[in-house]
Amino acid sequence: MEKIRHLVNKLRDKEKEERIKILQEINKLLLTEYMLKFDEGFRIYPIEVEAYYFEENFQDDCVHQNELQKNRFGQLYFHRAGKRKDHSFLFDGGGIDICLSDDETFYLGFLIRSAWINNEDTPVCGPGRLTKNIVRHICNDDTINKITEKAKVDVNKIEDRTNIVVPASEDKRKKDSIIFNATRFGISPNKNFASCKLRSLIELKEPKHPYKDKEKVVLSYMEDNIDDIVKDYSEERIRNIVTGLLGYPSKDVIEKFKKKQIEFSSTGNNSYYDCK
Repeated sequence: MEKIRHLVNKLRDKEKEERIKILQEINKLLLTEYMLKFDEGFRIYPIEVEAYYFEENFQDDCVHQNELQKNRFGQLYFHRAGKRKDHSFLFDGGGIDICLSDDETFYLGFLIRSAWINNEDTPVCGPGRLTKNIVRHICNDDTINKITEKAKVDVNKIEDRTNIVVPASEDKRKKDSIIFNATRFGISPNKNFASCKLRSLIELKEPKHPYKDKEKVVLSYMEDNIDDIVKDYSEERIRNIVTGLLGYPSKDVIEKFKKKQIEFSSTGNNSYYDCK
């Protein structure tokens, strides 16, 4: 975890744009070098994560600001309905964060949206579904549909552990796949920092991965790389790029990128970090 700790330490006293880049670097490490090891028979390999960071000079109001999201480096936070540890769990609509804050001055959590579990044939996509799988395993009960008082004891024990996030082994993730950065899913555009690209994912074009907003993610990636793409612009090339990234030639992505290309050509401006 030293690589991650080094990046967390770099977050301080940086400009907003630089902090976003660092958060994306942490996302990348979680997607390519680390796993969650609950026991020898149950390992989680993230393939989609979102960063949530709040401190005095980076006030992301999408952060829960739960007490478990700060000063708990390397521990887990199962989403609650409020800011205290004793508040009720969000199960169906909740998720699980890896907390990477190492003091009381800031909140820092990385939501695991999707992951491979062990060497199963299909990954689990969606934080609610992933939470159910994890809770059912740690409670040894496949029928659980909510976190009861009995299940709460087991979940709290997992949250108290400090050895969950470890270097990956027996890792089936495709390390050579593109890492996409996009805006976080389901965040209201009126929220502070909603337009920042703090969601990262890999293996996007795999047909077994039912990611949310796949086409929006691909369009975002193409916009980020628009200066390289338009150097040799043709409709056939754009179609091939979209197919290569997405797995199929989405007409919607192609048309939207054409409009973006026209805008870019007229202004020569691609505002990558236009975050509010």
